[in-house]
Amino acid sequence: MKGMKNMQVDDSQIGKVEAIVRSMTKQEKVEPKIINASRKRRIAKGSGTTVQDVNKLLKQFEDMKKMMKQMTSQMGGKAGKRKGKGGMQFPFMK
Repeated sequence: MKGMKNMQVDDSQIGKVEAIVRSMTKQEKVEPKIINASRKRRIAKGSGTTVQDVNKLLKQFEDMKKMMKQMTSQMGGKAGKRKGKGGMQFPFMK
């Protein structure tokens, strides 16, 4: 949380993230671990980005997932947990 104080949000980055996520299938949004090299190429092509951008987003997502897991364990383990399958998922799942 300390490192998040001075974060600046760039609108172009938000647009890029949204494009990448919208290029994923529902299953990929629920289970990001199934995204292999060919899926990454398809997502990058469909979103008008690069495979490196897709990799960067997936890494950021995993890092955030780990951080959230740490936070919930520090809060007693119950706060923030989702019921049902999957737990944390990508946003924009419309």
